[in-house]
This record gives sequence, C-alpha cells and structure tokens, in this order.
Amino acid sequence: MKYTAEELKNAPDFNKQKIAEDLGNCVIFSPHPDDESLGCGGLIKSLTNSHSDVYVIFVTNGEKSHTNSRIYPPDILGMLRQQEAMDACKILGVKNSNVYFLNCGDGNIKNSYNQFKRNAKLFNKIFSSKNIKTVLMPWRRDHHIDHIATNELVRKILPEHIQTIEYPIWLWNKGIDSDWPETDEILPYKLNIEDVFSYKKRAIFQHRSQTTNLIKDDHNGFRLTSKLLKPFMGNYEYYFFPKLEKPNVPEEYFDKIYDQTDDPWNFETSTYEKDKYEQTIKSLPNNYYNNALEIGCSNGVLTKLISTKCKKLLAFDHNQKVLNAAKSRCKELKNINFTIGDLKSYFPDGQYDLIIFSEVGYYFNKETLLKILSKIDRSLVIKGHFVMVHWTPYVASYSLTGREVHMIFDENFSTNYRLRSMYRSELYEIVVWEKR
Repeated sequence: MKYTAEELKNAPDFNKQKIAEDLGNCVIFSPHPDDESLGCGGLIKSLTNSHSDVYVIFVTNGEKSHTNSRIYPPDILGMLRQQEAMDACKILGVKNSNVYFLNCGDGNIKNSYNQFKRNAKLFNKIFSSKNIKTVLMPWRRDHHIDHIATNELVRKILPEHIQTIEYPIWLWNKGIDSDWPETDEILPYKLNIEDVFSYKKRAIFQHRSQTTNLIKDDHNGFRLTSKLLKPFMGNYEYYFFPKLEKPNVPEEYFDKIYDQTDDPWNFETSTYEKDKYEQTIKSLPNNYYNNALEIGCSNGVLTKLISTKCKKLLAFDHNQKVLNAAKSRCKELKNINFTIGDLKSYFPDGQYDLIIFSEVGYYFNKETLLKILSKIDRSLVIKGHFVMVHWTPYVASYSLTGREVHMIFDENFSTNYRLRSMYRSELYEIVVWEKR
C-alpha cells in the first residue's frame, strides 16, 4: 500500500525545539547544486540556528543543465554552479569549510562508484571525527537518475550506526505510481520551516543559473519554473525515515531514568503535559465512569485528573519508585487503587468502561503491542471508551512512533469500535474509540 501526496503532507511533525538533539550533526548529500536548498533548506537553517554542524556534499556540479550554451560550456557552468552552491550554503548558515564537491559527472552518477570510493578517506574523516549522527540523501525513487544513484552510492559507504533520512525532490512534480513510498518502508515526517522560510527562498534563488534567464543562449536549457518550484515554496519540508523493526524498549531504560527522578518528563510543570492532560480529560465522551483503568500511570499527575471522572480507578505501572510517587500524590483520593506489573506479562483482571493508554504504546514492538491491545479489547465493556494519547514526533530509541501505535489499533481492531473523536496537535495525538 502506497502513501498518497495528501497522506505525506498530513505526516506527524518533527519536534522543532529539539531538532538539533534528535538529528545531531548532519551530512547532506546533494546530487546537484540546488537540491540542498530545495529539499532541505529549511532543515539546514534550523540546524545551524541550533548550533548543529551541517556538512553539504555536492555529488555533481550540475554542469549539463545547459548543454547548448556556448557562453557557459560545461566546465564554466560547473564552476558557476559551485559558486552558487557556496553562496546558498552561506545563507543557510553552513561554513565554507563544511562544503565539498565530488565532481562526479552530471547525469552519470550511477557509474561513479569508483569516484565515491576514492573519497573514502574524506567520508571516513567526516563521519568519525565530526560526530555525525544523521545523513540525508535523496529519496530512493526520486524519478531522476542522479538522485536514485546518489541514494544507492551513499548507502554503500555509510557506517551502520548512522541514522538515515531521505528527502523527496522530483517525486512531487514527476513521480509516477511506482515512485511513491510504501507504507511499510518509511515513516514520513514534516518540518515546519515558517520561521526560516525566507532563508530557504533566498538560498534557492542564489542558484541563478537555474532560476533566472542568466544563460540566454540555450533556450532548451533547464529552468526551475514557478510550477517546478511550487512544492518547495510552502511552510513545510517533508522527510522519510526508514521503517525499521525494533525490539521492545528494555526495562533498564525506565529504571535508569526513574533512579534519577520520579518526574523525568516534567509532568508537573511542562506546558506540553498540561495542555495534553486538559485535552485528554476534555476528550472523554462521558461525564462519569463506573470503573476505569489507567495503563502506565507513572507519578500520578494524570491519574489525579482521571479520578474526578470515575467512581473507581485502577492505575498501574511497572516501576515501584514511580508508583510510590503516584500513591503519595493521590493519597487523599479514596477511589483510586494502585498495582504494579509489567505490561508485557501482566494485565489486571476486571471489566472497564474507560481505559486510558497514554504515552505507553511506542515502547513496544508491533508483536508485543498487538498482544497488549488484545487484552485491552477483552477488558473493555460494550460502549466502553478506549483513549489513546501519544507523542507523535520521531524518537530513535522508541520501538514505534505514536502515529504507528494508533494506526496499528485502527488496522486490527476498529471493526468492533466506533471512532468518537480525534485530536491532533503539533506534538501529540488523542484518539477515542467506543466499543460496539
């Protein structure tokens, strides 16, 4: 099953405030001068604003964009386009020393593997000594031979520990059905670049040989027309992470976090959490419930709010320290019971008319999550409500994304449920189901 353009444009958002932390120092592979600005200009500027080091490697000089020009033959045009690339990168905050040109043949990258290998020392130096966390490359089926070849060659030289992201260029304007990504091969994300769009636009138009009539003696030469530029003139950029099978997040991850503090995510003070909790309570279809279950109650901040909406509430978590904090927080509330258990092997007995599943699902792989969701399904009474709340930006260490968690329930259980409501913010999503 393939993503449509509309589905990609409705992808979850990056966590813009932590973009530097999530992506770290980055290398951008650009098949031609201008691809870096078109596909990644907003991201590059966002990263350099956040003091991440960005390195841009231009695979070709794009010297064949105007093959009939006598004023700008390939060698002259190649030098011009290199300078345009340097000027564009400067606008985006990339240091001159962080820009490299491989000088592979324009239109012939697929036959340039030996040239790539000759640059192995350069790549190794950048990847190892510059603390590179992420490499970006064109989408693997980007409907241009040089873009596809760049993707293939980059994959051959990448160290295994490097995080990879693909960016589409020609997919938007010229992609055919077979070019579009399958839902089981990528995780799409969008980046809001409204605050840096002016820099991206300036960088794009630094490529004057491609965006103006600078080259007047080749009427058949390439030109980035307004139609071709349209997908890159909005407030979002789109990126594809590989969809990988990951194990469950280990218990030690939580033990280590909770050993330091019982509020590692600032549940008590975070404006994000406050807004999310308010929306969660607001999303409940009923004013009152008889018997509710909260899965993964942590230190009890949300537990306390849920308790105002139900006669009885059972809250459980797998970590004793944080469960003690929850008990202390809610000690005056007589309608709450607490229990400890590992969700992979334990599920409380009982039938519930409300089950809250908040910020839990993405810690499990799909196989484990399906087993947990089956237990939830069996424990929810007819006309009971199942509330799913999850952070949607990408987190490399999580087994799934928040959007994946919600899609897995939808694809496997929704025939027995009615969707009551869905709320999407930039950073989280709330989905409420009613059992038929």
